[in-house]
Amino acid sequence: MSADQGDVTRPRRIGLVGGSFDPPHLGHLVVAECARVELGLDEVRLLVAGSPWMKSTVSDAADRVALVEAAVADAPGLVCDAREVDREGPTFTADTLAEIRAEEPDAEVFFVLGEDAAAALPEWERVEDAFALATFVVVTRPGSVPPDESTLPGPVVHLEIPQLRVSSTDLRARFARGGATRWLVPLAVDDEIRRRGLYGAPPPA
Repeated sequence: MSADQGDVTRPRRIGLVGGSFDPPHLGHLVVAECARVELGLDEVRLLVAGSPWMKSTVSDAADRVALVEAAVADAPGLVCDAREVDREGPTFTADTLAEIRAEEPDAEVFFVLGEDAAAALPEWERVEDAFALATFVVVTRPGSVPPDESTLPGPVVHLEIPQLRVSSTDLRARFARGGATRWLVPLAVDDEIRRRGLYGAPPPA
């Protein structure tokens, strides 16, 4: 079998990076791109949370989807997935993974999350079902201590990425006070936030 034939028959490898993305920033894109390249994924989907049961959001779902779409518009291999926004009721990862596996039963699915989120995995709804449907990838950073795998529902893959301290909470405060935001979010996201008047940001100059 030729190399080309092998590529045709290889299962699609899909990565999922979930979040409220309120707003999406360069840290999110670094995670997604590192996962895409280093795990050999065909596509990484930024999965916009609709009504996350463990976290609140500030902006409307439609605004957050628009920001993610702006963030990935010029990022090959990265796409926005708004299925959780379109679903009514609380968002559970197990439901999302089951839906994706039903759509693409032959695909290999990788769910990428940070160490803080991984530490809370035992509290997730139907987490055992989620682990049966996808390979969980825990993002670590140089010098950080990964979660104790004995506390997790199953084995995980560890992915070390460059240290980049950017948070959505800090960015919302920066926009509100007119602070520096350029280069902390993609330029298209910065423009979209100001165009929509989100977070109290002043309009574009």
